[in-house]
Amino acid sequence: MKKKFILGTAIFMFTSISAMAGTKVTPLSYVTGQFTPSNHNSFINLDKTQIPHSRKNMYLRKETARAFSKLLQAFHREHPNIEIIIISATRNFYAQRRIWSGKWNGTRKVMGVADIRKIKDPVKKAKHILDYSSMPGTSRHHWGTDFDINNLHNRYFEKGKGKIIYSWLVKNAGKFGFGQPYTAGSKRGYKGYKEEKWHWSYLPLSTKYLKTWNRLYETETKKFKGQMNFPGAKSSIFLAPVYVNAIDRACK
Repeated sequence: MKKKFILGTAIFMFTSISAMAGTKVTPLSYVTGQFTPSNHNSFINLDKTQIPHSRKNMYLRKETARAFSKLLQAFHREHPNIEIIIISATRNFYAQRRIWSGKWNGTRKVMGVADIRKIKDPVKKAKHILDYSSMPGTSRHHWGTDFDINNLHNRYFEKGKGKIIYSWLVKNAGKFGFGQPYTAGSKRGYKGYKEEKWHWSYLPLSTKYLKTWNRLYETETKKFKGQMNFPGAKSSIFLAPVYVNAIDRACK
């Protein structure tokens, strides 16, 4: 039995009342991921869509899901036997903090580092983690606009089915509003995160959330930094704007 994919009217909003908890989500709470997607009426559980995804209870903005569904239809008309599957969708502040804390404490692998516990300088430690993982409160995955597909290694997208997927997306994703934020370092002044061929963003919304994140970081700095409760935050939060904004020009 096929699942129905029904989405409401796309409305660009930050502040809303959670249907379940009655919690007000302010612009600052939203762009820093301090809310629960399952309680937010602008998000949809991918279990209720026909979008392939790797596990249950993954969420995206309804607008993102609708646009990505159209992208998938177009892709499958050309490549009916190749699957694009979402393996990571919205992660709120608390989910991102678990990832960051695990890497900071050495209980989770940090790519390219044998034992991060041996690094005592907190800024150097943060920069190693920041190669591929965002600080809580700074991840584009907070916004419901960004997701990862198929495989978290660039080499997957350099041959076989992965190359077909990536080449098609580079050529066609923009027609549906999507872009790759973390392209090759040479395109971004070798700043910020490493290249991520698996990470795609719904630009009609994410460009607005990016501007809001930057505005609030500048105008509500004390409040913003006061909410950044994670290991190493006090010494490394100054790096946040660099990494948040070191994205491909098409995604700004």
